[in-house]
Amino acid sequence: MPSHPTSPQTIVEHMLIDGKRVEGNDRLEVRNPARPSEIVGTIVRGTPAHVEAAVAAAKRAQPQWAALSFRRRAALLERGLRRLEEDLEQRAAIFVRENGKPLAQARGELQSVPVRQRQALGFAEQLDEVQHVPAQNGFTFVTGRPYGVVVSIVPWNSPDVLAFTQVVAALLAGNGVVLKPPESCPLTLIDSIRRFSAELPAGIVNIVTGLPGEIGDVLTTHPDVAKLGFTGSIPAARHIMANAAQTIKGVTLELGGNDPAIVLEDAVLDEAVVSRMTNATFMMSGQVCMAAKRFYVHESRADEFLAKFRKSIDSLVVGNGLEPSVTLGPVHSQAGLARARELVDDAVRRGGHVEALGRILDRGIYDEGYFMQPTLVTNLPDDARLVQEEQFCPAIPVATFSDDEEAIRRANSTIFGLGGSVWSKNTKHATDVALQLESGQVWINSHGVLAINHLAPYGGVKQSGIGRKSGLQGILEYLHSQTITSYEDAATGAP
Repeated sequence: MPSHPTSPQTIVEHMLIDGKRVEGNDRLEVRNPARPSEIVGTIVRGTPAHVEAAVAAAKRAQPQWAALSFRRRAALLERGLRRLEEDLEQRAAIFVRENGKPLAQARGELQSVPVRQRQALGFAEQLDEVQHVPAQNGFTFVTGRPYGVVVSIVPWNSPDVLAFTQVVAALLAGNGVVLKPPESCPLTLIDSIRRFSAELPAGIVNIVTGLPGEIGDVLTTHPDVAKLGFTGSIPAARHIMANAAQTIKGVTLELGGNDPAIVLEDAVLDEAVVSRMTNATFMMSGQVCMAAKRFYVHESRADEFLAKFRKSIDSLVVGNGLEPSVTLGPVHSQAGLARARELVDDAVRRGGHVEALGRILDRGIYDEGYFMQPTLVTNLPDDARLVQEEQFCPAIPVATFSDDEEAIRRANSTIFGLGGSVWSKNTKHATDVALQLESGQVWINSHGVLAINHLAPYGGVKQSGIGRKSGLQGILEYLHSQTITSYEDAATGAP
């Protein structure tokens, strides 16, 4: 029988402004998507005045921080990252309660943050080097200058990973930061940033919590904010870009995806490979920007693929993420679940064959929370909503194709261009197909967040984003280049 852990005491979190915990007049509740009656914690309902104070603090702290070398900043940031290795089990349990993902995924996500960000710090020595360029007379060199104050806005699905990817890059580049956590899943991230920032100068990292409709415009139009890093939806990004345009702010945007996974005729479909496919699709209940969201399978392998994929999906266990056997948690919100059901209902109306799979661990918990069984859908037309939209739920459409040209055409027939994958035992053939996909990154025989090489940049094309994260390019996103050129008389050397 599953256990039902007693709810711990409600967590009360604060904002962080100029190194101090800041309270407000009102608070917002953070609820457990597996048990919506449970209040996991509360956060401050921030106001525009709080934004003003946070931006001012970052602006004051930034010049002294920027005066340090990249290597010195990296050393201080490393000290902060060490703090993220503490109290992992306690923090992971809180993360499950506010987010919904299974405990193993939550723990792995928190463990990955310092590991990945140390890779970013590894570029410090290279960034300290001045780039000299041949000049006709005198000299030319190129250096990097930080923007100043950067605002980072991240979503609820992987807040720690996404926030630290933006925040560490911005700080290493010499900027001050104001972070807006997601109001529905802020608790673990606030705690992580507070631990991390304890090793840094006061004011260089600030946290403002609240509702987007109340503080979002102030954050994204503030004249002292020079750069916006945003991960989230395309509609929100359009609004943010319009706000940024008022003062021509820099923007880095990682937006939604509708990643195609193309299974070629010679693909390996053993248990390990199919398990990777299932994980790439249903990790975090499909609520991942770069999850596999459409499978295109060569018609000669369709029956074999569906039999093995169906079996793998059916092994998923649906329930409260704190239960050790659970591998699929709830959808994060009531609105998300309602939309997921709409997409599946539309698939039924469009003639799709819909199979609800997986094992429900506890029917009572399932009925109380925002749960949905992993769902396999076949026989859908390409214009069905489940194919055209980013579903962000545990439902996956599978279609067949007859040749590479057809698969590539259908894979590219979308406004999205975040990721994609090609599955084949012939990596040259798979690479040839991958190079024709309109995606910011394409994996071969793998897919998704666990397949990212964080030494390389990633991001979207089309409406899936602007700019890049990770790698050297992810840090350069938070730097302006500055070119210094002198003139000297070629004959005399005089100015």
